[in-house]
Amino acid sequence: MKTSDQIIEEWLVINCQAGDRKAFELLVKRWNPKMLARVYYTTKDASASKDIVQDAWITIIKKIKTLKDPAAFQGWSLRIATHMAINWIRSNQVNRKREDIRKTTQAEFAEHSLRPDEGTLDALKRAIDELPDEQKTVIQLFYQENLSINTISGLLGIPAGTTKSRLFRGREYLKVMLENKMYQDEKE
Repeated sequence: MKTSDQIIEEWLVINCQAGDRKAFELLVKRWNPKMLARVYYTTKDASASKDIVQDAWITIIKKIKTLKDPAAFQGWSLRIATHMAINWIRSNQVNRKREDIRKTTQAEFAEHSLRPDEGTLDALKRAIDELPDEQKTVIQLFYQENLSINTISGLLGIPAGTTKSRLFRGREYLKVMLENKMYQDEKE
């Protein structure tokens, strides 16, 4: 024998299926706390639980006409909410893993980033001073003044291709000089 609560619930579901807004509001009022408790039990996140339950109600209202047995509403609606909570957990785990990888990568990069020692900086300054004036000027404007190739070309009155080739040759010279310095440091 059905209880009066079960009869009322079935009546609300039938009316909701017929498009009665008031019946839907009463159904939400009746089931929202239970659904929220179930979702919170699954997610352990109060804020996410509220969002998930709200999304579950949207799905329920869209699909309620497909529910054949109004007496099955309780299990049906809780299953929808629970599946949404599980999907939230899965996506959250993927996001957490991505965030953990990002943080680990940043920490490792910070640990292993190139921090030149004083000897390397001095060697770099000496190498820049040894560059031909044309290359030294382009290197200084590009790296110390942070000017673009086009701006440097305009300042020096030379084509952008010439600026690029001077920058390239200057870098290559500095690279060789620094590699030699590191090789000598290793020998010592």
